[in-house]
Amino acid sequence: MPEKIMQLVVDDGSVSVPVMNKSGEQIGVFAFRPTDIGIIDRYNEVVKSFDKVTEPLENVTIENDGTVDPENEADLAALREATKRLFDAVDYLFGGNMAEAFFGKMHPFSPVNGQFYCAQAIDVVGAFIGQQFEAETAKVEKRVQKYTHGYEARTGKHKDGRA
Repeated sequence: MPEKIMQLVVDDGSVSVPVMNKSGEQIGVFAFRPTDIGIIDRYNEVVKSFDKVTEPLENVTIENDGTVDPENEADLAALREATKRLFDAVDYLFGGNMAEAFFGKMHPFSPVNGQFYCAQAIDVVGAFIGQQFEAETAKVEKRVQKYTHGYEARTGKHKDGRA
């Protein structure tokens, strides 16, 4: 008889979000928790440290396809180091292996419209996090309003005299 596995299932608010390109093709899927109040701080921390992530690339020539001269070991090593730093930062932001969802089909340091692809992805993620967090906050406010409707904040008493 198979042993019964015990488990707890807690709704942590996680959602799986497809990552799409402009052509409507799915390029990855990432999971995140829009109700995680720490995600905003982590996002701001990642954005603030982005210069540190790209620091190894300061003296590297990146080709149009996001590659470097394969004969230049120093450039290859710098690109690998910057890529590792970026993946670590994105995984830290989402609390798991999420870098692959964004950069599994295109190198993160490929130039797109005058900036690195990874910078565009981070900007889009920031806007998405903001929208989701605002939506969740509105739900909480609506629920609080349901239970506190009619009470005055100053006195803590109901407007019609009830306690």
